[in-house]
Amino acid sequence: MKLLVTRREVSDSSILNMNDEELQKEMMTILRQMEEAVQQGESLTCEHIVRLSQELDNYILIAQTRKMKCLN
Repeated sequence: MKLLVTRREVSDSSILNMNDEELQKEMMTILRQMEEAVQQGESLTCEHIVRLSQELDNYILIAQTRKMKCLN
């Protein structure tokens, strides 16, 4: 399964094969990393925060796609 995320494909099978609990855990980890970086004075537009945000977007898209499949 491949998903198009912001003009690129997500085909990392380790991410796509995660169960919902693992997916949520990874998303929370990314959010904590973002919060820590901001608390340490990182700008929201710094490369590190942007990269984390893009990674989080990938997980969110996968979760939304799964939810849509369940509703159908």
